[in-house]
Amino acid sequence: MYRRRFLRIVPWLVLLSAPLRADPAPAGVAILGPVAWSPADPGRTGAGEFEVFLRVAQLQRQSGAVGLVCVGDRHGNRAGGGERALVRAARAGVVVVKLAPGGAVAPCADGLFLDGGALGAEEARRILGAALARHGPLPAAADAERPTAGELASIRAHLAHFQTLLTAAAGARYAAR
Repeated sequence: MYRRRFLRIVPWLVLLSAPLRADPAPAGVAILGPVAWSPADPGRTGAGEFEVFLRVAQLQRQSGAVGLVCVGDRHGNRAGGGERALVRAARAGVVVVKLAPGGAVAPCADGLFLDGGALGAEEARRILGAALARHGPLPAAADAERPTAGELASIRAHLAHFQTLLTAAAGARYAAR
């Protein structure tokens, strides 16, 4: 008799012990290496853009918050349409950290990219993953091609938290030398 009552209660206990809402998916961060591109090779036109969009789609499929660490040329830029794709991805809510080996990252007109400074790609990926888990994904513009001034300001304000963490990590790494 007690066993039957217990068996009737168990399903309710399991149901009540489950969280009321599912936890958000963990942050997904990928590293994009430099693109092998030649201005005289028309077959490579758009390859950088395709690579960015493909990687973002893969990350969004498996994660809630998405980030990219992009290792570019000596100014942090990506060839083959990669810069246009990174701007569009950042406007759509993807956090983009740029690294410029042997140089300095050129500023973006909209201020949508984070400067990884002297961090290595793996270290930047680790810090960005922790920052995404802590601060959540960026707000996305309703139309990534034509964001409003308010949407851009909201994205920049959210990015300030991420840049603070990256700058602190780069400073700690520099001080350790």
